Amino acid sequence: MSQHIEHKETASTDAGNIPESKDISEKRRHLLKGIGVSAPLMMTVASRPVLGAQCTPSAWVSGNLSDHGKMRMSCGGKSTTYWKNNPAHWAGTGYLPGSCAHKHAGLCKAYKSDGTPFHRSAGGVCAGSAFGNKTMMQVLWLRGRQDSYRLGGHIVAALLNAATVPDYGMSQDDVLEMYRQLVTGGYYQPSSGPIMTAQDCVRFIRNTF
Repeated sequence: MSQHIEHKETASTDAGNIPESKDISEKRRHLLKGIGVSAPLMMTVASRPVLGAQCTPSAWVSGNLSDHGKMRMSCGGKSTTYWKNNPAHWAGTGYLPGSCAHKHAGLCKAYKSDGTPFHRSAGGVCAGSAFGNKTMMQVLWLRGRQDSYRLGGHIVAALLNAATVPDYGMSQDDVLEMYRQLVTGGYYQPSSGPIMTAQDCVRFIRNTF
């Protein structure tokens, strides 16, 4: 499958391209209406800064709607950049970064395909097929045009965080389920609260760094 992903008006069945469709927007509108949130407020949910230590998807969504005046606190997670540049810290996670294929200024800038594959179909862990046989580390290095919203890279970071950070807020199974729902339905439904688009999920994962 080509890594150049076209944006479409409807939700894709592959998490490499999951724009917020009219159907998803309508579902979000109904769900938020059901918990007493008006349409104007709904439009600001994804764009407002995250306040407080909202380390689970449900708490993050609720916090975006009602949490005011608190300082942002870390959930203990490491960023995509951290995991790209610290392959040695993958030790003990159960995932392999692979061997360096190209170094520049002492830093590895490209990796071989001997790490843990991203997709289950290639022997890895995640649903879907957007990234073909690419490894988790290779997905971390993809740019936006190759990985819409950099969702794949943030899923990798969340998996590694879940494997290394006590009480991270999501287990590895939770992260995999988030990605699976995005692949199959175009949105993610936390255990409680409104649905989350791929963009919402990326914002949430960034909040955990």
